[in-house]
Amino acid sequence: MCTLLALRVAGTRWVAANRDEQLDRPWQPPGLLVADPPVLGGLDLVGLGSWLAVNREGGFVVGVTNALRGASPGVRSRGQLVLELAMERSLAEAVALLTELDLASDGPANLLLADRERVWLATNAPEPRLLASPDAVVALRNEPLDEAGASTRWAAGLAQTLILEGETSFAALESMLARHDGPDPICRHGQGYGTVCSSVLRLGPGGAAELAFAPGPPCREPFGAIAALSDWRPS
Repeated sequence: MCTLLALRVAGTRWVAANRDEQLDRPWQPPGLLVADPPVLGGLDLVGLGSWLAVNREGGFVVGVTNALRGASPGVRSRGQLVLELAMERSLAEAVALLTELDLASDGPANLLLADRERVWLATNAPEPRLLASPDAVVALRNEPLDEAGASTRWAAGLAQTLILEGETSFAALESMLARHDGPDPICRHGQGYGTVCSSVLRLGPGGAAELAFAPGPPCREPFGAIAALSDWRPS
Protein backbone atom coordinates (compact mmCIF):
# COMPACT_ATOMS: atom_id res chain seq x y z
CA MET A 1 0.00 0.00 0.00
CA CYS A 2 1.87 3.08 -1.22
CA THR A 3 1.58 6.23 0.87
CA LEU A 4 1.54 9.86 -0.26
CA LEU A 5 1.21 12.69 2.26
CA ALA A 6 1.15 16.42 1.53
CA LEU A 7 1.43 18.93 4.37
CA ARG A 8 1.25 22.73 4.21
CA VAL A 9 2.96 24.63 7.02
CA ALA A 10 3.59 28.40 6.97
CA GLY A 11 4.22 28.74 3.25
CA THR A 12 6.15 25.48 2.96
CA ARG A 13 4.93 22.32 1.26
CA TRP A 14 6.11 18.97 2.56
CA VAL A 15 5.53 15.75 0.63
CA ALA A 16 6.30 12.41 2.26
CA ALA A 17 6.06 9.22 0.23
CA ASN A 18 6.68 5.49 0.55
CA ARG A 19 6.73 3.42 -2.59
CA ASP A 20 5.46 -0.15 -2.11
CA GLU A 21 6.22 -2.50 -4.97
CA GLN A 22 7.35 -5.97 -5.97
CA LEU A 23 10.82 -6.35 -4.48
CA ASP A 24 12.33 -7.65 -7.71
CA ARG A 25 10.97 -4.85 -9.92
CA PRO A 26 13.98 -2.80 -11.07
CA TRP A 27 14.18 0.96 -10.52
CA GLN A 28 16.65 3.81 -10.21
CA PRO A 29 16.92 6.38 -7.39
CA PRO A 30 16.04 10.03 -8.00
CA GLY A 31 17.90 11.79 -10.77
CA LEU A 32 17.27 14.16 -13.65
CA LEU A 33 14.60 12.56 -15.87
CA VAL A 34 14.00 15.45 -18.25
CA ALA A 35 16.33 18.39 -18.93
CA ASP A 36 13.84 20.98 -20.19
CA PRO A 37 11.96 21.69 -18.09
CA PRO A 38 14.12 20.06 -15.39
CA VAL A 39 12.11 17.16 -13.95
CA LEU A 40 13.67 15.05 -11.22
CA GLY A 41 12.53 11.79 -9.72
CA GLY A 42 13.00 8.07 -9.41
CA LEU A 43 12.68 5.93 -12.52
CA ASP A 44 10.76 2.66 -12.77
CA LEU A 45 12.71 0.55 -15.28
CA VAL A 46 9.70 -1.54 -16.26
CA GLY A 47 7.07 1.11 -16.92
CA LEU A 48 9.66 3.83 -17.68
CA GLY A 49 7.85 6.33 -15.52
CA SER A 50 8.12 7.75 -12.01
CA TRP A 51 6.18 7.37 -8.79
CA LEU A 52 7.18 10.87 -7.59
CA ALA A 53 8.51 13.60 -9.88
CA VAL A 54 9.42 17.23 -9.18
CA ASN A 55 9.42 20.05 -11.72
CA ARG A 56 12.24 22.22 -10.41
CA GLU A 57 11.45 25.40 -12.35
CA GLY A 58 7.68 25.08 -12.02
CA GLY A 59 7.97 24.39 -8.31
CA PHE A 60 5.50 21.54 -8.21
CA VAL A 61 5.42 17.80 -7.59
CA VAL A 62 3.37 14.91 -9.01
CA GLY A 63 2.93 11.59 -7.23
CA VAL A 64 0.84 8.47 -7.74
CA THR A 65 -0.52 5.47 -5.85
CA ASN A 66 -2.61 2.59 -7.07
CA ALA A 67 -6.28 3.21 -6.30
CA LEU A 68 -6.85 -0.49 -5.76
CA ARG A 69 -4.38 -2.86 -4.15
CA GLY A 70 -3.09 -5.39 -6.63
CA ALA A 71 -4.64 -3.57 -9.59
CA SER A 72 -3.41 -4.60 -13.00
CA PRO A 73 -1.72 -1.98 -15.21
CA GLY A 74 -3.60 -0.15 -17.93
CA VAL A 75 -2.55 0.65 -21.46
CA ARG A 76 -0.20 3.31 -20.13
CA SER A 77 2.00 3.04 -17.06
CA ARG A 78 0.82 5.12 -14.11
CA GLY A 79 4.39 6.31 -13.83
CA GLN A 80 4.38 7.57 -17.40
CA LEU A 81 1.33 9.63 -16.51
CA VAL A 82 3.26 11.16 -13.59
CA LEU A 83 6.13 12.07 -15.88
CA GLU A 84 3.85 13.50 -18.55
CA LEU A 85 2.17 15.80 -16.04
CA ALA A 86 5.44 16.81 -14.37
CA MET A 87 6.81 17.99 -17.74
CA GLU A 88 4.30 20.85 -17.89
CA ARG A 89 5.61 24.34 -17.08
CA SER A 90 3.43 24.97 -14.03
CA LEU A 91 0.98 23.28 -11.71
CA ALA A 92 -1.88 25.08 -13.47
CA GLU A 93 -0.77 23.69 -16.84
CA ALA A 94 -0.39 20.19 -15.41
CA VAL A 95 -3.93 20.35 -14.01
CA ALA A 96 -5.22 21.64 -17.36
CA LEU A 97 -3.56 18.73 -19.16
CA LEU A 98 -5.09 16.32 -16.69
CA THR A 99 -8.57 17.50 -17.66
CA GLU A 100 -7.81 16.64 -21.31
CA LEU A 101 -6.42 13.15 -20.79
CA ASP A 102 -8.44 9.97 -21.06
CA LEU A 103 -7.64 8.31 -17.75
CA ALA A 104 -9.97 5.42 -18.48
CA SER A 105 -7.13 3.63 -20.30
CA ASP A 106 -4.86 3.76 -17.24
CA GLY A 107 -4.83 1.30 -14.41
CA PRO A 108 -6.68 2.42 -11.25
CA ALA A 109 -4.68 5.37 -9.92
CA ASN A 110 -4.77 8.17 -7.38
CA LEU A 111 -2.76 11.26 -8.29
CA LEU A 112 -1.47 14.14 -6.19
CA LEU A 113 -0.28 17.38 -7.80
CA ALA A 114 1.00 20.11 -5.48
CA ASP A 115 3.01 23.29 -5.25
CA ARG A 116 3.65 25.42 -2.16
CA GLU A 117 0.09 26.74 -2.00
CA ARG A 118 -2.22 24.31 -3.77
CA VAL A 119 -3.01 20.60 -3.91
CA TRP A 120 -5.02 18.86 -6.59
CA LEU A 121 -6.19 15.26 -6.38
CA ALA A 122 -7.26 13.08 -9.26
CA THR A 123 -8.43 9.52 -9.70
CA ASN A 124 -9.94 7.24 -12.33
CA ALA A 125 -11.43 4.80 -9.83
CA PRO A 126 -14.25 4.16 -10.18
CA GLU A 127 -14.41 7.01 -12.73
CA PRO A 128 -12.22 10.03 -13.62
CA ARG A 129 -12.44 12.83 -11.08
CA LEU A 130 -10.38 15.94 -10.32
CA LEU A 131 -10.69 18.17 -7.27
CA ALA A 132 -8.76 20.83 -5.39
CA SER A 133 -8.08 20.20 -1.72
CA PRO A 134 -7.95 23.11 0.76
CA ASP A 135 -6.78 20.85 3.58
CA ALA A 136 -3.47 21.39 5.38
CA VAL A 137 -2.96 17.62 5.27
CA VAL A 138 -3.79 15.34 2.35
CA ALA A 139 -3.24 11.58 2.43
CA LEU A 140 -3.44 9.06 -0.40
CA ARG A 141 -3.04 5.33 -0.12
CA ASN A 142 -4.35 2.40 -2.20
CA GLU A 143 -8.00 3.19 -1.57
CA PRO A 144 -10.50 4.97 -3.81
CA LEU A 145 -10.49 8.73 -3.34
CA ASP A 146 -14.12 8.71 -2.23
CA GLU A 147 -13.70 5.71 0.07
CA ALA A 148 -10.70 6.53 2.24
CA GLY A 149 -10.52 3.84 4.89
CA ALA A 150 -9.09 3.66 8.39
CA SER A 151 -5.49 3.31 7.19
CA THR A 152 -5.62 6.50 5.10
CA ARG A 153 -7.32 8.45 7.88
CA TRP A 154 -4.76 7.16 10.35
CA ALA A 155 -1.83 8.30 8.17
CA ALA A 156 -3.44 11.72 7.76
CA GLY A 157 -3.89 11.92 11.53
CA LEU A 158 -0.18 11.27 12.12
CA ALA A 159 0.72 14.13 9.78
CA GLN A 160 -1.86 16.42 11.38
CA THR A 161 -0.35 15.71 14.80
CA LEU A 162 3.08 16.75 13.55
CA ILE A 163 1.66 20.09 12.43
CA LEU A 164 -0.22 20.66 15.67
CA GLU A 165 2.89 19.88 17.73
CA GLY A 166 5.14 22.02 15.54
CA GLU A 167 7.26 19.01 14.61
CA THR A 168 7.33 19.21 10.82
CA SER A 169 10.89 18.51 9.72
CA PHE A 170 12.81 16.03 7.62
CA ALA A 171 13.58 13.95 10.68
CA ALA A 172 9.98 13.88 11.90
CA LEU A 173 8.55 12.89 8.51
CA GLU A 174 11.26 10.30 7.94
CA SER A 175 10.38 8.73 11.30
CA MET A 176 6.69 8.70 10.41
CA LEU A 177 7.38 6.90 7.13
CA ALA A 178 9.20 4.15 9.06
CA ARG A 179 6.23 3.27 11.28
CA HIS A 180 4.89 -0.29 11.41
CA ASP A 181 1.83 0.25 13.61
CA GLY A 182 -1.71 1.36 12.79
CA PRO A 183 -4.47 -0.25 10.71
CA ASP A 184 -2.06 -0.79 7.81
CA PRO A 185 1.64 -0.03 8.34
CA ILE A 186 3.15 2.85 6.40
CA CYS A 187 6.41 0.91 6.16
CA ARG A 188 5.54 -2.56 4.91
CA HIS A 189 7.41 -5.86 4.76
CA GLY A 190 6.04 -8.86 2.92
CA GLN A 191 6.96 -11.91 0.91
CA GLY A 192 8.17 -10.50 -2.40
CA TYR A 193 6.41 -7.17 -1.84
CA GLY A 194 6.89 -4.18 0.42
CA THR A 195 8.29 -0.69 0.82
CA VAL A 196 11.18 -0.34 -1.62
CA CYS A 197 12.08 3.32 -1.08
CA SER A 198 11.04 6.48 0.72
CA SER A 199 11.16 10.22 -0.01
CA VAL A 200 10.65 13.47 1.86
CA LEU A 201 10.43 16.65 -0.22
CA ARG A 202 10.32 20.26 0.91
CA LEU A 203 9.15 23.09 -1.37
CA GLY A 204 9.95 26.32 0.42
CA PRO A 205 9.83 30.07 -0.20
CA GLY A 206 11.85 31.55 -3.02
CA GLY A 207 11.81 28.38 -5.07
CA ALA A 208 13.86 26.41 -2.56
CA ALA A 209 13.44 22.65 -2.97
CA GLU A 210 15.18 19.88 -1.06
CA LEU A 211 14.86 16.11 -1.12
CA ALA A 212 15.81 13.34 1.28
CA PHE A 213 15.72 9.78 -0.07
CA ALA A 214 16.04 6.31 1.45
CA PRO A 215 16.87 3.56 -1.09
CA GLY A 216 14.96 0.90 0.83
CA PRO A 217 12.53 0.53 3.73
CA PRO A 218 13.03 3.67 5.86
CA CYS A 219 13.09 1.59 9.03
CA ARG A 220 16.30 -0.05 7.76
CA GLU A 221 17.85 2.30 5.20
CA PRO A 222 19.00 5.75 6.30
CA PHE A 223 17.88 8.74 4.31
CA GLY A 224 20.64 10.24 2.21
CA ALA A 225 21.97 13.73 2.72
CA ILE A 226 19.36 16.34 1.95
CA ALA A 227 20.07 17.68 -1.52
CA ALA A 228 19.01 21.00 -2.98
CA LEU A 229 17.31 20.20 -6.27
CA SER A 230 19.00 23.21 -7.88
CA ASP A 231 22.27 21.27 -7.56
CA TRP A 232 21.05 18.44 -9.81
CA ARG A 233 22.42 18.67 -13.32
CA PRO A 234 22.36 16.43 -16.41
CA SER A 235 24.99 13.70 -16.24
